[in-house]
Amino acid sequence: MPMETEKAILGRRSVREYEKKPVPEELVQQILVAGAMAPSAMGVHPCRFIVISERKLIRQLSDKVKARVGALGFGMRLAERMKLAEDVIFYDAPLLVLIVAEKGDWAPVDCSLAAQNMFLRAYDLGLGSCFIGFALTSLRDDRETLRGLGLKDSQELYCPLIFGYPKKWPEPKENEVKIQKKFG
Repeated sequence: MPMETEKAILGRRSVREYEKKPVPEELVQQILVAGAMAPSAMGVHPCRFIVISERKLIRQLSDKVKARVGALGFGMRLAERMKLAEDVIFYDAPLLVLIVAEKGDWAPVDCSLAAQNMFLRAYDLGLGSCFIGFALTSLRDDRETLRGLGLKDSQELYCPLIFGYPKKWPEPKENEVKIQKKFG
């Protein structure tokens, strides 16, 4: 009989369509605990979580990201997408979690490990999730906005994550194992 971990690893996919239903606080706490329990270099556990469930604020952040991405010129199709009225950044997800940490060599790895734990726990709880790369590249240098969200000057944004109840689950797909080289 397969382990539940295997089911989560093979079944979890990035979700980009969410129901309007909020994520209950007890589930938010379980997701955050999963992130806090992730391994970290030298046991430092540097991850801190900025938790945003205020829809108006999530939408304001989405609009900021859309404006910055549109101005960067990633291509005509993407620039046009950023002009849409809908939330094409956070996909109307009811929960946004920003993983931040003190700047350091291992912080990106530690925060990524926390994010994966959170994704797997969310999947186990029936919630979808997605890493939002455009939010990372757009907000990372917007120190004024990040300070307004509670980020300290000594910290960096590493992982913007969204969570919520999926309108539909993406079909799981099997990814090919690509071995570069094998010894033995």
